[in-house]
Amino acid sequence: MPPWGRRWLWVLVPVIIFIAGGVLSARLFLPETAERRLAYVLAAAGFPQAQVTVRHAGWGWLEAGVRLAPGVEADTVLINFAGLVPWGPPASVALTGVSLDADRGGGQILARLMALPIGHLEIGTARLTRGSWSVPLELHAALDRQGEGWRGQAVVVPGEGWPAMALTVGLTKTSAGVALSLETAANAVPAIRGTLVGGDGTATADVTVKGLRVRDWPGPMAGHLVAHGGGDRWTVDATADTPNLHLVLGGARPWAGSQATPWGFTLTARGAGDWAGTATLTMAATDDGALAVSVSAADMTAPDLPLMAGFLSGGGTLRPQGDGAWRLDLGGPAQAGGRLRDGQGTPLSLGWDPGADGHLVLDWRGGWGSERRGHADAQGALVGRLGPAAAPLLAGGTTGLRGGADWDAQGLSRLEASAAVLEAPVLLGGRLEGARLAAGFDRTNRAAPWQATLAGGRVLGGWLPPLALGITLSGDPTKILTLAGQANGVGTPVVLGLTGQWTGAEKRGEVAVVLEPLALAGLQDLTRLLPTAGLTGPVRGEGTVAGGLRLSWDQGSLTGTGEVRADGVGLASPSLIVDGLGGKVVLDGLFPLHSPPAQHVAAKTVRAALAVGDVGLDFQLADGRVLLQGGDLAWAGGHVHLAPEEGGGFSATVAGVDLAQALPAWTAAGYDLQGSLGGRLLGRFDGLVPVLVFGGLQADAPGHIGYADTSGAGVPVVLNPDRNGKVALVTRALANYDYQALTLEPKGAILTDPRARLLMRGVNAEFYGGYPVDLDLDLDGGDLSTGGLSERR
Repeated sequence: MPPWGRRWLWVLVPVIIFIAGGVLSARLFLPETAERRLAYVLAAAGFPQAQVTVRHAGWGWLEAGVRLAPGVEADTVLINFAGLVPWGPPASVALTGVSLDADRGGGQILARLMALPIGHLEIGTARLTRGSWSVPLELHAALDRQGEGWRGQAVVVPGEGWPAMALTVGLTKTSAGVALSLETAANAVPAIRGTLVGGDGTATADVTVKGLRVRDWPGPMAGHLVAHGGGDRWTVDATADTPNLHLVLGGARPWAGSQATPWGFTLTARGAGDWAGTATLTMAATDDGALAVSVSAADMTAPDLPLMAGFLSGGGTLRPQGDGAWRLDLGGPAQAGGRLRDGQGTPLSLGWDPGADGHLVLDWRGGWGSERRGHADAQGALVGRLGPAAAPLLAGGTTGLRGGADWDAQGLSRLEASAAVLEAPVLLGGRLEGARLAAGFDRTNRAAPWQATLAGGRVLGGWLPPLALGITLSGDPTKILTLAGQANGVGTPVVLGLTGQWTGAEKRGEVAVVLEPLALAGLQDLTRLLPTAGLTGPVRGEGTVAGGLRLSWDQGSLTGTGEVRADGVGLASPSLIVDGLGGKVVLDGLFPLHSPPAQHVAAKTVRAALAVGDVGLDFQLADGRVLLQGGDLAWAGGHVHLAPEEGGGFSATVAGVDLAQALPAWTAAGYDLQGSLGGRLLGRFDGLVPVLVFGGLQADAPGHIGYADTSGAGVPVVLNPDRNGKVALVTRALANYDYQALTLEPKGAILTDPRARLLMRGVNAEFYGGYPVDLDLDLDGGDLSTGGLSERR
C-alpha cells in the first residue's frame, strides 16, 4: 500500500461511522417521524380522522396500516418514496387487505385520494361490505397517473361461482365527480363496459354486461343497468336476459334500508325457450314503513313444473320487524293453478280467502342463509278445483281452517292444521259434506313425520251411494307417503278400500280405490245404491258387482285407470227389469272415461220402456262417450244387428220384427196387428244412452189391423181420447184396416223413452164408404196420439 493510501484509510473510518450512525438513527426515529408525517399528509388531503400505524420502515420506504375513515381502511400499505427521506413525495403505493363499507365509501373519498402525490398504485385483496353481508374479492390492480387521472389494468377474482375478469380501469375527474370506467378486452367473456360517477352525495351508474355465467344460472346472461341517486334516494332501471328468461327491473331505491325514505319497484319476468309466460312482482313502501306486495303470473310453463300452463295472483303487506326479521300478511284473496300435463290439459286451481276476520301471516328472519327460520299462521278458507268449471271432477273447500307452521334452514319443522268442515261440491260426480280435516308434521318423528286424517264426512249423490269416509295419510313427502282408509256405505253394505303411496325422490304416486264384491241379494232396496239411475223403488237385485279405480301421478302427469265387473246381475223394479247381466269393463282413462277397444257386456233380458233380449254388445269408451263396435239383440220376435258408423255413431239392421210385439200396448187394448217389419236405423250414444236419429222399418208385405171387442161395447177402445174427436176417428178407421204400406220410424232415447212415427196407407171398407185413408201417427210410450189423417180419392 502506498503511503498516501494509509492517510485515506483513516478518512474512511469517520465516514463509515457517520453512515452507520445515520442508518441507526433512521431505524430508531424513522417510524415515529413517518407516522406523524403520513397522518399529516392524509389530514391535509381531507381525512382528518386518518389513523396510521407504521410497522416497518427503511431508507426511502415504509409499511403501515391505514384507516382513512370509518369503513375505509387497508391492512397493509407499502410506500416507496422518490427521495431518501420519509417526508419526500411518495412515488408508489401498494395496498393489501382493503376493506370498503359501501354505506360509507363515495366519490369524495376517491377525489381526495386522487389528490395525493402518488404516481403508481397497486392493489391486492379487497373486501366490500354493506351491513351484515360482505363480498371477498381477489383484486389485482396496477394504476399509473396520466395527467389528472389514472389508468391501468385490474384482474378481479370474486367468490365461488362467479367468473374472473380482466379489466381496463380508468379514474378521471368530471364536473359530476370522480368517474370510474370499466372495460374488458374486445373478445373477452364476459364482456363488461360501464361507467360509475360519484360526486358530493350522489352517484350514477351505467353498466352493460354480455356473456356472463353465474353459479347454476342458465347462461350466458346479458344485462344493462342504469342507476342514479345517493344515500337512500335511488332510481334504478335494469334489464337482464338469459336463453330462457327476460327480466325488467324498475323502481325507486329497490332495496331495504332506512324506513324514512319510501321505496318500491316492479320486477317483470318474461320466459323464453323452455320457460314461457309473464310474471310481475311489485313492491311499494307505505306511510308506516311497510311494503305493499303484489304478484301475478300467467301462462307460465317450465320443464320441471307439473303444469303445462300455470297462473298466480295475490297480494299482501310486508313489514320489517327489526333485527333482520320480516312479516308478510296476506290479507286478501290469492289464487294459483293451471292446466295439468295429463294429456287432456285438465284445469287445476287453488285459492285462499281469509274472509272478514281471517289472515295468512308469515314471519321470516335470517334471510336465505343458514340462519333462516320462520313461522306461518293461517285462518280462513281454502277453495280448490280439478277439472273444467262447468263439470269439475273435484271442487270444494274448507270452512274454519286454522293452521300454523315453522321452518328453518333444513326445511319445514312443524305443521298443524285443522278444518271444521271440508266440503267438496263435486267429487267424481258426488258431493262430500261435513268432513273434518286434521293434519300435522313433526320433523323429529323420523318414521312418519306427516300425519293427515279425514273423518266424519259423507259422500252423497253421483253414481255412488252415500258413503262415510275415514282416511289417514302418513309418512315423509321427501321419501314415502302412505294413504290408507275406508269408505263405508250409509245404510248399504258398500265397502271401498282406499290405499296409496307417494315416492318423493321419483315424484311418483298413486291412489287405489277397490270396491269389495257386493252381493245385491242382501239389499232390500237398490235405489240408494243407484241414486242417479232415476229408478222408482223398490228395486231388488241379485248377483255381485266389484271393481276399482287407480289414480297415478308420474313426473307431472295425472292418469286414471279402473275396471267394473258384474256377474249374474239381475234388477227388478216397476220401471226396469234386467236379467243375467254380466261382463267386465276395463278403463284406461278416467278424465274423461276411456277404455281400450272391444269391451263386452251381455244380458239375457233388459226391459225398461222397451224390452229387448239376448243382448251382446262390443264397445269402447272415448271422451266419456260410448263408441259401439258391434252387437246383437232380440226385439219383438226379430233380430237386430248393430255396427259402427263414421263419426262415432252406429247402425241397426232390423229383420223379422213382429208388428204386434213391437206395439204391445195396442195388443193389450184389443187390437189385432198382423205384419212383419225390417229395415235400417241410425243412432248415436248421448253419454251412455243410445239415441236413434234417423231411419225406419217397413212392412215386408201388406197386412191387416183389426179390433177384437173385449168390452162388449162393439166399438174400439180409445187409447188416448182428446176433446176434438180426432182420435176417435182414427180408432174407427183402424177397426178393420187393410194396409198396403206401413213404416215405423223410431227416434230418441229408445230404451228409456221410446217415441216413433207410424205411417200407414190402406182402406177400411166400413169407414167412409171404403175410401183409401193415409194415417200419420205419433207413438209415445206405446200410446197413440193423432199426427194427421187424410182421405185419398
